[in-house]
Amino acid sequence: MIGSILALALAATPAAPSDIDKLGFIGGCWTLTRPNGAKIEEQWLAPAGGAMIGMSRTVRDGKLREFEFMRILPASDGKLQYVAIPSGQPEAAFPVKAIGDNTVTFENPQHDFPQRILYRLVDKDTLVARIEGSVGGQARSADFPYKRCQPSN
Repeated sequence: MIGSILALALAATPAAPSDIDKLGFIGGCWTLTRPNGAKIEEQWLAPAGGAMIGMSRTVRDGKLREFEFMRILPASDGKLQYVAIPSGQPEAAFPVKAIGDNTVTFENPQHDFPQRILYRLVDKDTLVARIEGSVGGQARSADFPYKRCQPSN
């Protein structure tokens, strides 16, 4: 009897979210228009199968200027990593450094630039992506204050 009650109690207890589920805030369509007219779009599929898949493109003056394919998935050690293939360059992996409430930081100190990739959900319609690191000993960073894409009619 006690075993049955315990089994029912355990079954009713919701499972703790996995690390990938904690990153669901990144999911969706995000856009940013720079002062030079460049439009950056970043889209992420919601967590499923233990991973997230994303893509990004930058269009300026009617031409594709940059693109990137991204994945967030477990590495061989089980920890999440951000894997990027920017504009056909070699693949680069950034292990997760920290996950907080609507924030995540990935870091690879051996990568040329960036060494860190951060995402922070400011509000339901604003996602700030940031890249950080150093080039030639000089600190560099770039912010991408995305707005949620508006549905088209």
